[in-house]
Amino acid sequence: MLALGFVCCVMLFVYWMYPIQKQKTAVDVSSHYAQSVRVNKETPLYEKTDGEYKETGRIFKGTVLQLDQRSAQNMKENYFRLQTDDCYILADHVVPEQTEENNVKKASVYLPFNENIVTKDSYIIQNDAGDKLVEVTRKASYPIYVKDEKRYGVQMGNTLVYIPKSAIAATKQADNTGEPVAKQIPVFMYHYFYSRENGEVPKNGNWLEVNDFEAHLKYLKEHNYVTLRMQDVENFLDGKVQLPKNSVSITIDDGTASIYKYAYPLLKKYGNSATLFLIGNHLKDDKLPQSFQEMKQNGMELQSHSYDMHTGGCEGGHGGALRCVAHDEGVADTEKSFSIIGGGNVYCYPYGDVTDSALQIMKDAGVHMAFTTNYGKIEPGMDKLQLPRVRIFGDADIQQFIYSLES
Repeated sequence: MLALGFVCCVMLFVYWMYPIQKQKTAVDVSSHYAQSVRVNKETPLYEKTDGEYKETGRIFKGTVLQLDQRSAQNMKENYFRLQTDDCYILADHVVPEQTEENNVKKASVYLPFNENIVTKDSYIIQNDAGDKLVEVTRKASYPIYVKDEKRYGVQMGNTLVYIPKSAIAATKQADNTGEPVAKQIPVFMYHYFYSRENGEVPKNGNWLEVNDFEAHLKYLKEHNYVTLRMQDVENFLDGKVQLPKNSVSITIDDGTASIYKYAYPLLKKYGNSATLFLIGNHLKDDKLPQSFQEMKQNGMELQSHSYDMHTGGCEGGHGGALRCVAHDEGVADTEKSFSIIGGGNVYCYPYGDVTDSALQIMKDAGVHMAFTTNYGKIEPGMDKLQLPRVRIFGDADIQQFIYSLES
């Protein structure tokens, strides 16, 4: 599925010499209108000048667009206005879209490199999956936001899109940003939450009082920190992107009910995302509960803490089962854990135990990143299958949190 909140920004660079489109006889197009619509055929993109519609590009079939709500006020208009800038599309070339899924990645968290690309005279703009979004027939220059192996990521509006390196004529130095960039990033590790006001008490040192957790999130918001998703973390480790100095990642292990009850409402309140590492066999009937489905739909990321490896029985370390499990069984367990949560490629070692055999299991199961319980911040070039985190214990008041954040 494609989405195109950025497409009007392309007009700054793209101008086909098409004739002015005269207004058609008005018809009722209400059956085509919805907040989200899908393009049902390759179709032109228009701008409106002096009451006339002029073609400025073309959009490929299957693209999902967000419509300006003003389009709903006049269902006798042959054109729908898009949600960005002054761009329009023929109303009868779209149909209502039933899902809000959006495969175009927002780029706002990334900082541009001080380097621009200069395109050739003709090129294709793609989404993250490589699907065509827009065809451009005019040379342009863009700041680089992502340096990938075969393509560059650029930002249009607030959306990250890609241009193949084969379409690039040159790169040149530019003064795109002077903002401090992150050299290291803390990945915070939380576990469980409780409320004194509700008469609850911590069961061990991993239980954090909910008011302390809110103080952590409030501090992040007041000091303009951004919370990262795992793809952002991986891009940072690979050196593909630059992130603001005030960047953090929040992870919560084990997947207990206290997350939905206490942590999730606060994460939403302060506009944070978090990665939840779930233990597969702790989920009833191996199915994702409604609470976790809701959290996933609202910005929380679900990843694996194994299916049935969070048990003892092995020697060394914390005695976790992953230390001595047979290779094929470990791979199957890992793959099953991802299947239950609906996919993923990031793992959290049970009890933090890492061995050579566990590393091989991760590689053969297709895991991109795996986190330990070793203390430390992440930085580019680290082994992505032995990543450290910053553990937050149950007695971590705001001063201790700030120290962990800034030290």
